[in-house]
Amino acid sequence: MRTHIDSASGSPTEQSPDAEHIREDTLRRLVLDAVSPDLGLSPLRGFKMDLSANPGFLKVFFAARCECTTVALLSVEASAEKTVAEVERALPSLVGRLEAQARAFYNMSCEMHERMRLGPAAGGPR
Repeated sequence: MRTHIDSASGSPTEQSPDAEHIREDTLRRLVLDAVSPDLGLSPLRGFKMDLSANPGFLKVFFAARCECTTVALLSVEASAEKTVAEVERALPSLVGRLEAQARAFYNMSCEMHERMRLGPAAGGPR
């Protein structure tokens, strides 16, 4: 239990760790513990990119690497207002989407990875 000051009354109250709002490091740990290790996803600590359409969300990033040197940047996000318990309940869905994105990347050919890396310079169909 952790002591928390109630914002309405100003009184100290006991708060379960599961009732605490999720933090970035906790979200990363929960996802890493739940994701299939055979996917070889690497956490990207300290990576900050705020492309979320959802202000107030925490975003944790992971890298999926191919032998052709292409790296996919994958992420999971959760509202900073969610508790640890709420995120734990949603974890199967969050991890399922992350794993599906990783598998889609790994199932692409290295030729497709190269086209993704080079973009329009790859000279593909317009």
